[in-house]
Amino acid sequence: MTGIDLRRRIAVPAVLAFSLLAAGCATPGIGGGVGSMPSPTTTEAPSPMPPPEPSVTPDPTTPSASSEPTPSLSTSDLLDACLLAVRDGNVPAAEQLDRSEIERGNARSAFRPDGLWYVVVPVVDPTVDAPLEYACLLNADMTVDASWGRIAPDTDDFEQWSTATEPADGV
Repeated sequence: MTGIDLRRRIAVPAVLAFSLLAAGCATPGIGGGVGSMPSPTTTEAPSPMPPPEPSVTPDPTTPSASSEPTPSLSTSDLLDACLLAVRDGNVPAAEQLDRSEIERGNARSAFRPDGLWYVVVPVVDPTVDAPLEYACLLNADMTVDASWGRIAPDTDDFEQWSTATEPADGV
């Protein structure tokens, strides 16, 4: 056998073994790859490793709680922006709000994880025999993303809307 053939026969397995060792695949007890059996000279049992804790990665569309403080806007200011938007160019809604009692003291608002403000207020319309409410989703600059009036649901859904977990079909 020539010297070149002998070097090839030794070099290829050596390079392969080195690359497996460098990647951690051939190290006893690490990686679970081929050749990861413990060496026969080991006399003590390997200690069990606790499973790694899952890392929690926030949804990139959801602002993290620590990245920015929650902006502070009053419920009254949010409600004013909402009602102005509901009335703007919507004659039936404007007429209903004009004849109704808006229960400003019962208005609620929350800053949602998606960066929108949610505000809702009960409304008593003397011509409707059901409890009503008006709600808005507002951007941080107080522009309205969405607004709607509806018969108040039997089950209070403020928590769903304020945490952006409302049903996909919305209202």
